[in-house]
Amino acid sequence: MIRLCLSFIHASAAFWQRLHSGSRALLGLVLGLSMAMLSGCNILPKSPQLTHYELPATRLAPIGSPAPYTLQLLTPYANRTLNTQRILVNPEGHELRAYQGAAWVDTTPALLRERFAQALLDTQLVYALTFSGESGAPELILQTHLYRFQVHYEQGQPVVHLQLNTQLINRQTGKILAVHPIHIQRPVTEGVHLDQVIPVFGQAADEASRELTQWLSHTLQQPHLLEGRPQ
Repeated sequence: MIRLCLSFIHASAAFWQRLHSGSRALLGLVLGLSMAMLSGCNILPKSPQLTHYELPATRLAPIGSPAPYTLQLLTPYANRTLNTQRILVNPEGHELRAYQGAAWVDTTPALLRERFAQALLDTQLVYALTFSGESGAPELILQTHLYRFQVHYEQGQPVVHLQLNTQLINRQTGKILAVHPIHIQRPVTEGVHLDQVIPVFGQAADEASRELTQWLSHTLQQPHLLEGRPQ
């Protein structure tokens, strides 16, 4: 197609030179036809169409009374492979691929930040919740490092893995007050198609949210928290 368009361009240019001394009306007609033909020539290939998926979520119940802190929730840190909208799968060995024709509605770290934010709001753990870049002076920062959010095939069985490490930090001193690793593994039992895999991603994120909020609830209840040590 590209070669045909280029040939048409050269031919049109030569024809234009031969008709230079002819009628202006005829030249205008030739020019109009040339532009119409060229408008159908697309040199750049079309981008493949992607189906975008939201991360399914289940609301959590409140846990006790809000702690008297303002908490800043940071977007999870992730490497370049995980910091993407593509839905990742590890079919075998150390090979990592993406499901064809599919993507999340946002990058994986942004999806999980919104999921954890909703969990914190649902459980009402703190007096106020802020995000990076917003005004305010939070006492605490919740920082997360993301290591896995993908499907692994284990003996032919797809399993969703969500692995991360969370840190609660004193914003004023920068001191790490508490740390908690989370590693969720949820088998996909209904099939191997993406429509059957997406709900399990949501279930893994729900389980991680429950574990995160339960750990945070216990940690926020400790006396003299802002002076504490990692645990």
